[in-house]
Amino acid sequence: MISWSGLGLLACGDDGNASTTDATTDATTDGPTTGGPTTDTPPTTTTPTTTAPTTGDSEGDSSTTTGDTSTTGDSTSTGDEPGLACHSLELPAALVDDGSWDEGLTISGFAGYDGLTPSVHDFARDAGGDLLAVGYFHYIGTDAVHPFARREGGAWIEDPSLGVALERPTISAVAADDGGRVALATYSALPADLMQRKGEILLADGGEFEVVATFHGAVRSMAWYGGELWVAGVFALDDEPAMPHLAVYGDMGWHEPPGGALAGNGAYELTVDDDTLLVGGNFTDVGGVAAQSVAAWDGADWTAFDLPNSTVYALARDGQGDLYAGGLFSVENSVETGGIARWSGQSWQSVAGGLANPSFRGVVSDLAVRSGDLYVAGCFTSAGGVPSDPAAIPTGGVARWAGGAWEALTDPAAGVGSAWFSPLKCGDEGPAAIWEAQYQRMIVDGEQIVLGGAFSGVDAVASQSVIVLDADDQWVAEGEPGRGFSGATRSLAVGGPECAVHVMGGVTHAGALKTDDRVLRDDGDAWTPVGPSIPAGAYCWQLAVDSAGTPVLGCDLPPEDDEPPAGGVLRLENDSWQVVGEPFVQGGVAAVGFDPNGALWAAGGGSEGFVAREDAGLTIVGESNGRVSALAFRPTAPGEPVQVVVGGYFSEFAGMQVGGVAQFDGEAWQPLGDGIVGSVLAVAYAEDGAIYASTADDGTPGRPILARWDGNAWTDVATPEPGPVDAGYAFYSLLARGEYVVASGFAWPNSDQRNIFVYDGATFKSLRGGATAIYVESSALAHNGLWFGGTIAEAGPPQARRSSVGIAHLQ
Repeated sequence: MISWSGLGLLACGDDGNASTTDATTDATTDGPTTGGPTTDTPPTTTTPTTTAPTTGDSEGDSSTTTGDTSTTGDSTSTGDEPGLACHSLELPAALVDDGSWDEGLTISGFAGYDGLTPSVHDFARDAGGDLLAVGYFHYIGTDAVHPFARREGGAWIEDPSLGVALERPTISAVAADDGGRVALATYSALPADLMQRKGEILLADGGEFEVVATFHGAVRSMAWYGGELWVAGVFALDDEPAMPHLAVYGDMGWHEPPGGALAGNGAYELTVDDDTLLVGGNFTDVGGVAAQSVAAWDGADWTAFDLPNSTVYALARDGQGDLYAGGLFSVENSVETGGIARWSGQSWQSVAGGLANPSFRGVVSDLAVRSGDLYVAGCFTSAGGVPSDPAAIPTGGVARWAGGAWEALTDPAAGVGSAWFSPLKCGDEGPAAIWEAQYQRMIVDGEQIVLGGAFSGVDAVASQSVIVLDADDQWVAEGEPGRGFSGATRSLAVGGPECAVHVMGGVTHAGALKTDDRVLRDDGDAWTPVGPSIPAGAYCWQLAVDSAGTPVLGCDLPPEDDEPPAGGVLRLENDSWQVVGEPFVQGGVAAVGFDPNGALWAAGGGSEGFVAREDAGLTIVGESNGRVSALAFRPTAPGEPVQVVVGGYFSEFAGMQVGGVAQFDGEAWQPLGDGIVGSVLAVAYAEDGAIYASTADDGTPGRPILARWDGNAWTDVATPEPGPVDAGYAFYSLLARGEYVVASGFAWPNSDQRNIFVYDGATFKSLRGGATAIYVESSALAHNGLWFGGTIAEAGPPQARRSSVGIAHLQ
């Protein structure tokens, strides 16, 4: 028997049967997609021994027991109290018609909409000393906000002064002066051509914001200097063609910089340095003076600080008065290091070997000075040279230059997962890339440094888009964590004596708790780890939990030598993951579940598929000519013949032509009519014997979105006739209870009520507004309501949405 003690999970791919959540999750972690750290490991827990409630769910993932039930440390039943039949839990009409979405599934920092990761683009300090933050975000904790926040007393709140109604606004820059004036610049991420994007500059002088200009392009930085507002970026003001990329607004309206317009590709940085305004970017002339990428205006004259062949994103002076530039360049014209330089008084010099990423030059997005030391943020994995240089130190995008040496402030391997898609731009991919960079801005607030950007956390501390480096150089989350997830849940299952929901896959943090790739159980007010980490190198698709609370996982096992990965089922035994029976050479395990009699089943494969049942190991009971992606059981009483339906990417099963779906009636496999057109993603078995199946949106003509087998024929029930569904949808999870079938996946109708639908036998409609998500991957019915996992950001209808990150709960 093979076993592991539980190292980190390497999630690295997708097979043709499921959605792309797994690949998206791994691409949006901060740092390499290696297993989680082995320090600060949460304790292994046992199954609770409290009395089971009277309602709950498992979609076939639990069996009934008799006698008094208690558990040991290895989740083995030892008692006699009856367990709850989780597979037969009812879905009450009151939950479908009047259920409310759980508002406690929030995260620290600033959360956002579905799709693109939330981001902080800029900071400023107002006349009263409070910090201001702007960007692309929609929630602070449970509060829905405009993307304009104020930090009062160490806590972020929505700034009440933004009264401008903008549809899903993004603000890229903010500036405030000592007289109370505040300026904002809006931003659009589309279209791809930066100069085709549209934006507005808004100004408030103690009252409401008013639009003072419109433009095409994007604004990166704004600053008040000499009583006027300076605006820098890659843009052109509408109706003002003579001042590209750098414009000034004063009492007489807009004008070009003193002495003449900027010539070049853009300006990205404005920094007020005592009585001087520093300008950085990618240009050759400004104010009638030849200046390459860095210049200073003192109110009377321009001074050039030439940094040739460079794009400068940040400028700052340290405690010694030395001027530093950060951005996209290399002083020595090296392709391996760069990103930062110091002005010697005559020329720019490299700073101790520069920054690398890892064998390309690093990029600096911002600089800040605290207690005289220079703090550097950007896109780099080492400071002081490339990683092979003996003097280089590893650091993940934030470092300090102090006392003539580099100091690391992050661990490049300490990642935090995300429920959003992140473009993972460094700032060297083109003129628009800096607005999508992971770390974008820093600002000093007393003894703290506040970092903002498009990240989910730093150094294994989860805090979406905004985080603090405290006086002791420790990263601290901003705001209460809630019970939301950093990451996207891959699989949900219900089981144990309390019919609690369990979660697996794609999650690095549950609230503030580092999960280290563990199975998590909902204990009502907290997520509790169950067992050790999933073994390193194993990629696990599905989770099931038995009546005693023991989890099993369907996985691709770590490959041996040059052999393709085999499939395997891992069961938690004696606080370690054990492979059940022999691995499946056909391929990975895509589905696992417990039938109503408590027997374990597994299915999967590749070009050849299989279905197996546990009987002194896992014995294959059916084979196909393609991967089996889903299985479900008819909810029957214990002791009755087990009825099973399977679906997948096959046309033949057990030697029969079946068309992607087959049924086991307790004795033998049978086709269901001519089968289904298309590849089957999910199946469900209703109490009345009806079978439901959903198909992949793979371009197959005539494929049903949600098909129902009534014993004689297949009928698509997700059509415009019973509900607002058009072609192009794919449901990855089906759950049948009583008169209802809950379908979740990828479905974005014009009503904006997305991804989660319910069919009641007559109508097909959104379930309580659904969830805004890239897609919903899984579903389960527990004793406390319906749960949904995936790349979820919000839940509820458009007029009453709430933040619900990585997971959603209808109660």
